[in-house]
Formats: sequence, C-alpha cells, structure tokens
Amino acid sequence: MKIGLALGSGAARGWAHIGVIKALEEMGIEIDIVSGCSIGSYVGAAYASGKLAELAKWVESLTEWQVYTLMGVGFHKGGLMSGLKVFKALEDEFSFDTFEQLNKPFAAVATDLYSGREVNFMNGSVIEAVKASCAIPGLFPPQLFENRWLVDGGVVNPVPVNMCRMLGADIVIAVNLSADFRPESLVSTQVDQGNNQKKTSDFFKRSQQQIQQWFGKGEDSTSKPDAQPLTASEGELTDECLEILEPANVEQQTQEDISVPPAPSIINAMTGSLDILSARVTRSRLAGDPPDILIEPQLGDFGMMEFYRAKELIEHGRGSVQRIAEQIKFQLGKE
Repeated sequence: MKIGLALGSGAARGWAHIGVIKALEEMGIEIDIVSGCSIGSYVGAAYASGKLAELAKWVESLTEWQVYTLMGVGFHKGGLMSGLKVFKALEDEFSFDTFEQLNKPFAAVATDLYSGREVNFMNGSVIEAVKASCAIPGLFPPQLFENRWLVDGGVVNPVPVNMCRMLGADIVIAVNLSADFRPESLVSTQVDQGNNQKKTSDFFKRSQQQIQQWFGKGEDSTSKPDAQPLTASEGELTDECLEILEPANVEQQTQEDISVPPAPSIINAMTGSLDILSARVTRSRLAGDPPDILIEPQLGDFGMMEFYRAKELIEHGRGSVQRIAEQIKFQLGKE
C-alpha cells in the first residue's frame, strides 16, 4: 500500500507542513509519494530530497529582518517580492536539481495565467517547478515556462490530492491550511480576521521603513544583526508605491468603533481575497476528489508573511496530527 501526502498552499502557514510530516513519522507512517502546491511544493521538494531536517533547522532560525532580505521586498516587475534568495536557498541547500534525482515521487502544481489550466510538474527542474507553484499573484512575479506564464497553483488546485493519485498512491493524506478561512468560521471573527490581514501590509511597511532608514544614514545593511547582503535597489519603493500599503476609506471609520474591522489597504484586499479564493477552491476540490485522511491545522492567528514564526507553526502542524492520531491509525490499519 502506497501512502501519498498532499501539501496545500498557504504562504508562511506552510511551515506547519514540517510539523505534520514530523508527527506522521513519529507515528511510524512512511510516506511514499508527495505532491505540493505553493509553499507545499517548497516543503515537499525538501522532504522528497531527504532534507526536511535541514529545512526545519533553517526556518526556525529566521528572524523578521532575514525574511525581508530573503524575500527581496520591493516594487518589482510583476510582484512586490522577487523571492530570488528563497529559491536559491532551496536550490543550494534543500533540494536536488531534478525530479528524477528525488528520493520519493514528487509533483508540484501551478496555474497557466492566460488559459486558467492546471499545470502539473513531475519531471525536469524541481526549482523551476517550485518557483512557478509559489508565484502568488501580486506578491511574486509570474514565471515563464514553455511559452506559458505561470502563477501559484493555489488558484486552481490548492491541495493537489489528484497528483498523489496520478503518481500511484493508494491512500492519500491531505493537509489543508485554509480551514480557518471558511465563511462560517469568519463571520463571528471579522475584527480578528481584519487585524490578522493587516499584518501583511504592516510587514511590508516595517521592511521598507528599516531599509529606508538604514540606507538614509549611509549604513551598510550587512552590518545589521542577522542581516544578509542587500543592495539599495532591492526593496526600494517610491512614496507613490507605498500608498498601496495604506488603508482605503479610513475616514469612514472612527478609532473608537472597535466593532468594525480595520480598513483594508490594497494589498490587504488582495491577500484577503486570495485567502477566500483558496478556501473556496479547496472545499470544492476536496469535495470532488476527497482524500482518505484530511489534516487541518488551525492557523487563523498567523499572517501570510509571518515566515519568522516557524517554530510556532511547526508545533501547530504537529498538534493537528496528534489530535486525530487514532483516526489516522484506524484508516491506515495500524495498531
């Protein structure tokens, strides 16, 4: 019996996948096949390369400033971040070059921006596949592959259960990172959800303020604690571009009105819409092609860009498996 693991999209929340995998291994469950979407493809590539422990050690060490520099925050063509250093780290440290070299069968999914079709990667360059799968619209630039412009696979298939089955899995365990973004769960927590979405624009504001402050003083960013080399052109936003981080229609809301969620900026409206889209597409896809076991970490408190909270996310992933450990054992016929 071959067991497949489908790792879903979710930006920073994807570090929870590491905890899920660790918990499954601690239960004696051997995963034979892996598929991933977006951040799930990043973690999946490292896992299929046998380098999950190295990835976990690295992400747990990341500071907020390191995340700024790794993501290449700035007003780039096609997105607010280049992500070059993140994918370079995967290439150099955590993944083999090609699918054929991996220790386990692995697949990644992306979306053709102009046809809307699902694009499946099962051979060739792992890094190019992960780049395409992780190209969150508006945040990372689309990737050109075989004359097609590709964006995040989460647009069409956030939890690629079908890919595990295509690779021969008899049992599929799926990890859905969007469980907290269902409409019925958000209605009663609109203010909390608004505050959580605000974390994303706050992340970009803080990165820009630090970059501008340090370069304004003529200081070398590499002298900062935990910093990595950064050029002045990386992360530079004009005052006009910074306006996308400011909330819209803020004059309609008074500070005393705590019952109203915070006014969204352009980027908050975009990322919040992506969360809703991903949650709805996930529900539809899982209903049409349900996994045998569904794991849903509760991650509503984590912002899309809080990659520096890896330790917490990994523990949440581990806990989500432990909560349904008996069900998993029963489904897999284990004592």
